[in-house]
Order: sequence, then C-alpha cells, then structure tokens
Amino acid sequence: MTDTMSAFKIAEHARYIDEVAVSSSPQRLSTLLKVLEAQGQSIVAPSQRSGLHPLVVPLSSGTDKADGGDSITGLLRWPDSTSRGMPVVQMGRGGRQVMLLARSIDEYLHRALAEEDVQGSSSSVREAAGAEGDAVMPQGALKESGLSSTDAYLTRKAGMYCDVVERLAKNHLERGDKMSALITAEWYMRKNHFPGWARPFEFNALLYDSIGRHEEARDGARVALRFPWWSLRSSFQEIQKLAQLEGSAKEVQDKLDMASSISKNGIPPGMAAARSPNQIAMDAADFLLNTVAAGESDWDAIRAPLADKYAEAGLSAVADFVRLESA
Repeated sequence: MTDTMSAFKIAEHARYIDEVAVSSSPQRLSTLLKVLEAQGQSIVAPSQRSGLHPLVVPLSSGTDKADGGDSITGLLRWPDSTSRGMPVVQMGRGGRQVMLLARSIDEYLHRALAEEDVQGSSSSVREAAGAEGDAVMPQGALKESGLSSTDAYLTRKAGMYCDVVERLAKNHLERGDKMSALITAEWYMRKNHFPGWARPFEFNALLYDSIGRHEEARDGARVALRFPWWSLRSSFQEIQKLAQLEGSAKEVQDKLDMASSISKNGIPPGMAAARSPNQIAMDAADFLLNTVAAGESDWDAIRAPLADKYAEAGLSAVADFVRLESA
C-alpha cells in the first residue's frame, strides 16, 4: 500500500468514527492501522459492516487461524457510554461472538510491540508504530523489566488481556494448584477489569466445571448469561447447557430476569420497581443482540429494529449509526 493510500484510508476511518459512529476518534488510531497492516492484515473500509455486530467499526481483515475464514479486527462502539472507550475486538463475518483483543488501542500496541521484541525475528511492527509506538513501549523495555515471562510483563506493565489471564489460571491448574487457579479466575472477574464482558464469568464457570464443582459451574454460567451473550467465547448453547437453563432465547432471558429480580428485591418481577421507558428500550435492544448470539437471527436482520430501540432509549446518534446500511 502506498503512503498516500495509507493516509487516505487512515483519514477515512477517523472521519467515519467521528461523523458516522458519532464517537471521538481514539488516540493512535492511525498507528493501530499501520500496525495491523504490518501484522499481515488488509485494511478495509469502515463502512463494510455487513455480517458484523452492528456496533463494530471494521478496521482490517485477515484469515482466522481456527477455521480459515475471514476474520475482522475492529473497534466496538458501546451504545450507552464512552467511559469504556473503544476496545479492539475481533470476529468472523457472520459469526455470533465478538472477541475482546485489547481494552484500548494502547494496550493492543503495547502487546504487539512486546511480542515482536520476544520473537526478535522482525521489526516490522516497531517500524510501523514509529514514535507513537516508542511512547507506548520503548524498545528493550521488556528485557529491562527483569520479569520472567512475556505474560508477566503484559499483566504488570501493559494492561489486562483475557487470554493472558486465562493462561495464568490454566498454568496453576496444570501444576495441580487449584486454589491459585480459582483465585486468578476470581481476580479476572472484578468489574473494573473487563466491564460489560461475559467472558471472565464464562471462564470461571468452565474452570469450576473442569474440576468437578458442577453446582458452582452452573451458578457461574448463569452469571455469565446476564452479560451480552455475544461476548461469550463458547457458543451460547454450551453455556446455556452449563447453566441448566432450557428453552428459547426468550425463555432463558425470562428465567434470568426472574432470578435476578428475586435475588435483588425478594419479590417477583411483576412487583418490582417500575423501569423507565429508556431502560425498557435498552433491555429490548440488548435482547435483540442476544438473539443473534443464540442463533435465532443474524446481525443484518436485527439492524433496523435495533436502531428503533436505541432511538426509543434516547440514543438517536447510535440509532442512526446502527441503521446505516453497509457500503
């Protein structure tokens, strides 16, 4: 790709996020795009959203190592808050799950630079990141840290990454230290680490199941299903089975709502405090997204009704972004 074309595509993504997604273009977006390209991915137009989660802005495409399909790296535009920023995510086009790669662009860059330093066979990421990469992670920082492993460095110096924390827990388990594995999984679930994501709770449930603590695994799976189902790594059906909740997506959601209301208030849902129209609309929007993760719809089919629900919730800018057809 020529420098001119790179600059054009970088500007296109920044404009799209600012004007279409109606969110502030994140710092170091241009550096992220250059690094993704250096990692062998192809930059795609931000408007190419067909088959993707309606709140994902695509950045690049590559090949999924698991199934050989098209894998899209993008940014997630949360509908109701900017406090969580725009995390870097990945999903297959037409896939049901969205995987969190990094909570921020800086965390993605920091990891990419650290892993390249460990491999030592190339400097393409460092060269693509340039001065902004050096600001995130100076060259040689990993070696100078004196930490024993890349995972230890990433956790202490770079940020929090789902697969890194999970690997730490699994390593404890492989050494026969169940207590340390469970403590790590508990730490993983703390709300300030991955707000809005089901994966930490899903992992905790699967860990309990793997060591024969099936009742705790069931309860953990039910907690995971109170978060967006598209943020699970396993299929919805697998976690539904672990949670011992039969039925359609609507039936499972109703059971979760009833259990949640009783546990919080000690009274049935019908007698609980009234929810505002905005809250009801947001719940309906969340459920529409969940139906896709459950395999009962697809992303493009729910785009219009989802936009309607966001509009009812008073999020007109988000509604317009969701409603906009892919180019």
